[in-house]
Amino acid sequence: MMALKTPRAGFTGKPAEPDLKTKTQDVARYVRDEAAVVAGTARDHPAALSGTVLMVAALAFVAGYVMGGTPATPARSQRFWSL
Repeated sequence: MMALKTPRAGFTGKPAEPDLKTKTQDVARYVRDEAAVVAGTARDHPAALSGTVLMVAALAFVAGYVMGGTPATPARSQRFWSL
């Protein structure tokens, strides 16, 4: 019986990395495309958009209220260790 030879074909070099300018352009194109999709969806469904904006505003208000209502540092009498 004869042993099978493994093929020695294929890519043996290092692939070229895209430079920073190319990566930046790709990211900018992606962001533009996604913004166009979001804008198109907002035009098609204005009621859903207003509901979403209202919900985000309400959550931001509640988060700000909770964060603003907590004291930055506890009073000395409330600390676990007294110094």
